[in-house]
Amino acid sequence: MSTMAGKQPKWGRVWRYQGPRGVSWRIRYTDATGRRVLETLGKEPDWNRKQAEAALRERLVDVARDGYRHPDNTSFQDFAHRWLTEHLPGRNLKPTTIESYEHTLRAHLLPAFGQLKLRTLEQQPELIDRYISQKTRDGYSAKTVTNHLLVLQVMLKRAVRWRLISRNPVHDCDRPRLEQPDLNVLTETEIARLWTAYNELESDAEEDLAKAWWRLARTITFTALTTALRRGELLALQWQDIQLLEHRLHVQRAIVRGQLTTPKSRSSRRLIELGPRTAQLLSHHWQQTPFRADDDLVFCHPQLGTPLDPSKLSRHYLRPALKTAGITKPFRPFHDLRHTALTHEAAAGNPHAYIQMKAGHSQSTITERYIHAAQVIFPGAAAKAEERMFNPVRRTPQSKL
Repeated sequence: MSTMAGKQPKWGRVWRYQGPRGVSWRIRYTDATGRRVLETLGKEPDWNRKQAEAALRERLVDVARDGYRHPDNTSFQDFAHRWLTEHLPGRNLKPTTIESYEHTLRAHLLPAFGQLKLRTLEQQPELIDRYISQKTRDGYSAKTVTNHLLVLQVMLKRAVRWRLISRNPVHDCDRPRLEQPDLNVLTETEIARLWTAYNELESDAEEDLAKAWWRLARTITFTALTTALRRGELLALQWQDIQLLEHRLHVQRAIVRGQLTTPKSRSSRRLIELGPRTAQLLSHHWQQTPFRADDDLVFCHPQLGTPLDPSKLSRHYLRPALKTAGITKPFRPFHDLRHTALTHEAAAGNPHAYIQMKAGHSQSTITERYIHAAQVIFPGAAAKAEERMFNPVRRTPQSKL
C-alpha cells in the first residue's frame, strides 16, 4: 500500500510505503540517462515526508546541474575489469606501472572488495578503514598500505568520472602515518676502504674473466657514488650518452625488470656533470671493454655485451666487496649508493637546486631529506662552510673592509 499526498516536486514523486516490515519513504525520478529510478530512503521515524521531498529536490537539482545518474549495482570486481581493459590501455603508462597496478589489484584489493557493490563502498567508508587496519596487522608497512590506497583512489576516481558513484570514499580516509627510514650512508673512510677492497678482490682473482667482473663491479659502484644515478639508469647507459671530453652524462633511458623504458619521470631526463675522477674511471673502462659502439651498453656482461642482472651483481660482487671492506651496517647496494652520493653532495655545500637536478627529483621536498641527513651525518660541514666563507684573503694595501 502506498499513499501520495501533498504537493509533489515536478518530474518526481514521493510516497509513504506500507510494507510487511513497516513504513518506509520512497522517491521516484528520472536521472540524466533517462532511466526511471526508484529509491527507498529509509523507514519511519528516521524519515518523514518533509525529508523525502527535500531528498527528491536534491536529486532533481543534481540531474539538471551535474547530469547525475543513480548509482547502479556494479560490483567492485566488474568495475575493476572494466578499469583494466577500458581505461588503463589508453593512458600510455609504462608497462611496469601497469604491472604494479595489476598486482596490487589482484593480490590485495580484489580479495578485500571484489564482491562488494561500488555504492556499498561509497556508503560505508569504514570498510576502507577496516582494510587499512587488517593490512597493518598482517605486517605490511605503512608505505605499502598507502600505495594500495593510492591505487584504490585512482580507480574510484574513474568510477566517479563514469558516474557509477557520486563521491570517492578514499579521499576522507586516514592514511597510515609514514615515517622516513634512516638513510644508510657511507662515510669518506668507508668509501676509501671499499675502493681498496675492490682492488684486493680483483688482485686475488685467478682468472682473467673474474678480474674483469671485479673491475666492472668497482666501476659501476663508484659511478653510482659520484653520479647518484638510479640502478635502472646505470644499467641502461650507452656510450652515446657519455661525453668524456666534456665531462657530461645524459640520462635518457632506464632498464626496469629487464625492460628498456624511459626514466622514472620527466625530471629524470637530465644532464649530469662528471667530476674528473669519474671521467677518468669511465675512460679507463672504455679502453678495456670490447663493447665500445655508441649503442653498446656501458655496463654489460664482459664477454657477451648483454644487460646485467642487478641481483646477481649485488649478490656476487657488491655485497662481498662491502664485507671485505669491513662495512657491516645495513646497506642496500645501488639504493644506498644513491643515498650516499646525494648526502655527500649536500655535505659539500652544493646548492639545493643543483642536488635536485642531479638526483632527477620532481619535487624539492624529496631533496630536503638529504640536506637534513648531511647536517646529522656530517656535523663538521658547518665549520667547513665557515672556513670557506671567512678564510683570510690577501688584500692589496688599498683594500679596506
